[in-house]
Amino acid sequence: MEVYKKSYTGFVVWLIGFCVVVVGACFLPNLGIQLTLAVVDNASTIGIFILTLLIYQTESVYWYNGTSYEEAKAAGSERRKAFALAHMKRFGYFALAFLAYTVVSLMLGIPYGFDIVIACVGILIAALSTLKIKL
Repeated sequence: MEVYKKSYTGFVVWLIGFCVVVVGACFLPNLGIQLTLAVVDNASTIGIFILTLLIYQTESVYWYNGTSYEEAKAAGSERRKAFALAHMKRFGYFALAFLAYTVVSLMLGIPYGFDIVIACVGILIAALSTLKIKL
């Protein structure tokens, strides 16, 4: 039986990698503003999904605001996995939907301001939709 212990190492590694990828995407040569922003927006939505995947794999649900380590430990592995999976699905579905939207947006030439708003509002809606999920 594996011991459940508190660690933020994975989160810190993800955070550094996320920042490097998102900021690094801004320096890709010769993409143009619209394509660069599409890459940054998708790196953000996919990056958040990757964080939820990492939380699911490690059962580190205490990384979520409002969930303490003690609550997570007491809940047991099965409940932690179910809780993390519910979060992961919401952010994963949004990341896929936004990726599909981005392809259409680039083909139709939709102004990138709409893309930014849709990314921000979509992430916010996905996050708010997780508030009712209980451990």
